[in-house]
Amino acid sequence: MKALWSAATVKVIGAGIDDAGFAEDLSRLVGDHDVAVAGSSVTAGRQTRSTSLRQQRVLPASTIRALPKGRALVWATGAKVAMVTTLPWYTGPLADQVTAARDTAELALTSRAAAGSTTPSAGVAGPPVGQVPATVTKEAA
Repeated sequence: MKALWSAATVKVIGAGIDDAGFAEDLSRLVGDHDVAVAGSSVTAGRQTRSTSLRQQRVLPASTIRALPKGRALVWATGAKVAMVTTLPWYTGPLADQVTAARDTAELALTSRAAAGSTTPSAGVAGPPVGQVPATVTKEAA
């Protein structure tokens, strides 16, 4: 899993992260920022004020683990992380078409799995499992 995550050039994390260690790793990827801390002291009737900087996580692991539905963090190679609002397909104008396509694909996969088949069911596009599509050369695959 870590090798796949490291190799990805775009990473998207949404609500539902339950692994505390992974959430901590994500928090470190988001990074830290400086926070000004004011202090004061009184010595021999004389007050002294000071300001110092300390590092604080931008998004602690607990905040990442508590991302609400409809929010996601997106990392792209060479760019800072972004928090985005998702656009659920099931509320959009093509919801009926996407639902029908999903149901068809799910039925085909379930049927293939139940039958132990390695070739797609009728109506499902794509080459047999393990074969390269005719439009892709073996070198590109």
